[in-house]
Amino acid sequence: MKTSLAALLCTATFIAGTVPFASAADTVIATPTRDMGQTVYVDGTRVYPTGYNIADNNYFKLRDIGTLVGFGVEWNGETQTVEISTERTAPSTAGIKDEAVSGASAKVTDQKITIDGKQASMTAYQISGNNYVKLQDIGKQIDFGVSYDAATESVRIDTDALYTESTTPVSGSAITKWNKTMSEFNQAMIDCNWRPEKYLETAKKYAPVITGKANSTVEDVIAALDAMKGAPVDAVSFEDDRTVNHFWADELRKVLGEGISDNGNAENDSSGETVGTNTLEEYAQEVIRLTNEERAKAGLPALKVNDKLMQAAAIRANELTKQFAHLRPNGDEIYSVFGEVGYDLEMKLAGEVAAYGQKTPQTVVNAWMQSQGHRDWLLSEECVEVGAGIAISSDGTFYWTQIFAGA
Repeated sequence: MKTSLAALLCTATFIAGTVPFASAADTVIATPTRDMGQTVYVDGTRVYPTGYNIADNNYFKLRDIGTLVGFGVEWNGETQTVEISTERTAPSTAGIKDEAVSGASAKVTDQKITIDGKQASMTAYQISGNNYVKLQDIGKQIDFGVSYDAATESVRIDTDALYTESTTPVSGSAITKWNKTMSEFNQAMIDCNWRPEKYLETAKKYAPVITGKANSTVEDVIAALDAMKGAPVDAVSFEDDRTVNHFWADELRKVLGEGISDNGNAENDSSGETVGTNTLEEYAQEVIRLTNEERAKAGLPALKVNDKLMQAAAIRANELTKQFAHLRPNGDEIYSVFGEVGYDLEMKLAGEVAAYGQKTPQTVVNAWMQSQGHRDWLLSEECVEVGAGIAISSDGTFYWTQIFAGA
């Protein structure tokens, strides 16, 4: 059975409409971190681990990080498992050499990784037979300090510090014009998929750099965003032409329970319109039509609607209202839904994308197209069949999914 249904890390909720999960994308190109102009320091000393930038995140060879920080990384050939131990040892630079190559291929790995005997939850890529992990992920689970100095474009590791979410160093002055750091902030906000707590955490993390003040608040970030110049008009706002800085300022106001600015277009739920079963079925068909429209733009053939995949997607959409994850509420892997509806998945590629919060087919397809992992599924050359499903939770939130299958 050829399946590919791993969850994309939440570096992502969408109260106003974004995309929290996608299954693993196909092979992507990884860029050496040095080619991005980034340097790495451990306890103030410049080091040269093998690292790659994938989708604006830094991934480093797991064994290198274990050596530099001082924790165990072993291979268990009997169980085919990478075993990590949090028991700390003396940090070392022995054998550390930057061997990253341009144009390297990276693929999300299904390699089993454990930490102190428990299954680890983190995104890992395999590049040239080695496992690479996101520095923030491993820092959080082993518990060491990780930060990024935007002014010097340097990644900082503090082996004696505890991991915290708000480790962004303070910049000397407020950002007044949209720049690379603000583009990173934009992506970080998108990746949080609008879970209010993650939303605010990200704003607080970037607050010192954006505002230039060590003890800045989310309100300070909003004020800085309102005053910022040169930000692009971006499809992140979906249904209006606001610049990105004003869009995020208004979204932060919503989280804080404040009114939004006059140029915002908050969705109006006061119409009292009831969405019935027929409308949801029409929405599902429209999602597929819009997806095929995007495929046509990319020169790809249209996906064929499969009735069994439509049934599977309807089941999954309802399950998402109970548990928003790429696992079924009973703990089964999601590909078990294929057998439930009688769809033969043997030797086929399969994947799922999901989202919640968007109110229309157009906004959810726009959101999926904004995210690299989701877009890879919508525009996959290997996928030939599709099903779509929508469900509404008791609080009126829309949940969306599309299920894809290969030939």
